[in-house]
Amino acid sequence: MRGIPLTRRQVLKRFGAIGGSSLVLTAMDAWELMGEPSRPRPVLASGERPPGRVVILGAGISGLVTGYELGKLDYDYRILEARDWVGGLCWTVRRGDTHTEIGGETQTCEFDEGLYFNGGAWRIPNADTSVLEYCRELDVPLEIFIDVADANYFYEENAELGPLSGKRVRLREVKADLWGSTAELLAKAMDQGDIDVTLSEEDKERLVEFLVRAGYLDSEDHAYRPPEMRGSEERWDLSALLSSGFGSRVRSLYEGVGGPAPVFQPVGGMQQIPFAFQRAIGDRITFRAEVRSIRNTEDEVRIVWRDTSTGEMREERADYCVCCLPMSVLKSIDVNLSPEMAAAIDNTGHSDSAKMGLQMRRRFWEQDDGIFGGHLWSRSLELGEFSYPSNDYYTQKGVLLGYYGSGAQAGLADLTVAGRIDHVVSQASKVHPQMRQELESAYAVWWDKVPFSQGAYGRSPSADARAQLAKADGRLYFGSAGTGSRPAWLEGAIQAAWRTVETLHQRVMQG
Repeated sequence: MRGIPLTRRQVLKRFGAIGGSSLVLTAMDAWELMGEPSRPRPVLASGERPPGRVVILGAGISGLVTGYELGKLDYDYRILEARDWVGGLCWTVRRGDTHTEIGGETQTCEFDEGLYFNGGAWRIPNADTSVLEYCRELDVPLEIFIDVADANYFYEENAELGPLSGKRVRLREVKADLWGSTAELLAKAMDQGDIDVTLSEEDKERLVEFLVRAGYLDSEDHAYRPPEMRGSEERWDLSALLSSGFGSRVRSLYEGVGGPAPVFQPVGGMQQIPFAFQRAIGDRITFRAEVRSIRNTEDEVRIVWRDTSTGEMREERADYCVCCLPMSVLKSIDVNLSPEMAAAIDNTGHSDSAKMGLQMRRRFWEQDDGIFGGHLWSRSLELGEFSYPSNDYYTQKGVLLGYYGSGAQAGLADLTVAGRIDHVVSQASKVHPQMRQELESAYAVWWDKVPFSQGAYGRSPSADARAQLAKADGRLYFGSAGTGSRPAWLEGAIQAAWRTVETLHQRVMQG
């Protein structure tokens, strides 16, 4: 190993600063970006059938949960959904699925039968207890989603990051060499007694024993020698690893969106969850019902909707209405809101997330690279998140998540679908040169361009706006995830639905 122009203490400080030291226990909240913790499910009771009728707008997760819970309380309700399927952002794209982008072109999925990719929500962290509770209750089978796998690659193209720029480096190599080199430094510092940590002699011996085991050090000279399972005997230079930034993924606990393992996915795709709600709800959903206007009066709510299959305009009347439409869609609907509520709705926003699934004629990531699930880690490749399937191992074909990031990155939103596919394949080919040859078909979901969504998951509005959106506006309630403090694909939608059902039911039962 080349000489390192840093002292032991400087190396250790830098290692900790980039999040690589598993020797330092930190108070880490892995869910900071996910908003407040999940609230418990409300316990509601109803002795006799509640009076009045409720219309729910939207059969995404929040609308389905609202209907499901109102149904258990024996409410008379109906759900209006503009599409001809349930789930909203919880959409599993399969062969034959199609959509026409707003102002753009039409795609039809050509994946082989049985293959799919999740165009929206795609993983369930173990902290999302509300989602998991419904999976258990509705008999949705789950399997493990692989967020982190040691065989996955890091790849960066930035000369400022040092000599590893432009090289594929596996996570197991990064982990072994960072751990090993740092453990070696610390163990030798312990031997020489020149590290300012107050430990008893017995503690020092135990710590060195731990470092030897954890860092694969020689028990005699405490030198790090890469273990066979790392993949090769040649170690990466510690200074190069520190410069690369790869250590940001080497932590005692995984801190990504999925959170610490285990992470789950429904067998057969995320849309199995809304399908399960649909089975439980039955025939209370009206499909192809595009809401055009909402009139909120003292006595009732009137909803005018258009049958998208015939063009016919129809009207629905109810005592209460729960709007679970995306806030971006609601903003374009003719609805008489109070000034306070209109201002709160204007305060909402959404993610411009986009995804692309790529069907490959063979699972080359498994056959050629020994990769099973997890992600490709790169900040320089304009791919957002590039991920490998966590299911159907060793089958012939598979679907990669070739892109998950901002729809506007690299000007992709302004390109044709073919242009977006070419960009993704070109970028990913820098790590997997087999990409273009093995590609069979692709499907792009740019949520800003998807009718009846006009954006991905809702972003958390300000605290004042959230407080306003939690109230009723006359007989109109707002239950979509975009009204709450958890901007998650599913968990936020469920939490918002629970809050709305509880508030509405209290009002109805109090007369």
